Amino acid sequence: MTEDKFPATRLIVTANILVFVAMCVVSGGQALTTPSSEMLLDWGGNFAPLTFNGEWWRMFSSMFLHMGFVHIAFNMAALWNMGQSAEELFGTRRFVNLYFISGFGGSCLSLLFNPGVLSAGASGAIFGVYGALFAFFFAHRKEMGKEAFLAGTKSATAFLVLNIVLGLTFGFDNFCHLGGLVSGFVCGTFYLPRANKPLSKHPVLGTFLLIGTIYGLFNYAKTVPFDLGDRYYVSAAREFLQNDQYAEANAMLNKAIVKKPNNAEAIFLRGFALMKTKHYNEALADFEKAANLDPKLKQAVELRDALKAAFVPAKPQTP
Repeated sequence: MTEDKFPATRLIVTANILVFVAMCVVSGGQALTTPSSEMLLDWGGNFAPLTFNGEWWRMFSSMFLHMGFVHIAFNMAALWNMGQSAEELFGTRRFVNLYFISGFGGSCLSLLFNPGVLSAGASGAIFGVYGALFAFFFAHRKEMGKEAFLAGTKSATAFLVLNIVLGLTFGFDNFCHLGGLVSGFVCGTFYLPRANKPLSKHPVLGTFLLIGTIYGLFNYAKTVPFDLGDRYYVSAAREFLQNDQYAEANAMLNKAIVKKPNNAEAIFLRGFALMKTKHYNEALADFEKAANLDPKLKQAVELRDALKAAFVPAKPQTP
């Protein structure tokens, strides 16, 4: 197999890496290990209150964002490994279709069941690639024989099980994984080569039916009430701060802190809003607490020191 046979796999992997490098450069290296929630939101992370409020494109952009080097390295290794196999089996055009349809399916299920979670990563789409491979192996299990079938599914099964365990252990978005897996399996069933199975005789119809189903789920998810997490309130507060609406921002940040008392970002932003409304003592207390919770919040440290220098009188020196 030559490299030229897999243009879509190479292009998608390259695009993910370039976005990650750009995030690292812009963030001064922070994205390499621990990109902040604010950064992921700014770059297009999938977050229900924003996605449902007209920013539907986040379902797409979130597929190219990753939460650190380990996250992208693991995902891109999996995509490079199995993406080439899927692209060879299904063809480049169908591979691209199933990849992004699976990504949308994963994003949609995440919005439906995890609306308060900020989701980012190519995992949903990659799970779709594995789902499509499962569909191929399952459809050809008799021709392949038991040993070849087990060998073909071994790597895919290991990847899926590992990701699910990691998701349960570290709180990753397993609903995104599940949505991608199911979408990929269904899409792969419609895209089986040579149309030798009943469902694969109408791939175009199958594609539109699957897209229509995902679109229907997306619209249904918009109608389901959900508990707004602290990230939503922080995001809303930032919009108020940009428009100099400090009282409104303060109200949102208080709600965020109720949801998560040790949210350093929310405490810092509340301090900023308080400082802008000349409540300097309260602002100093928030900056102090935010800096203690997260020393990497340079702005909190800088504003804390600036307020101390401006409003805390210096101790008299002994002559």
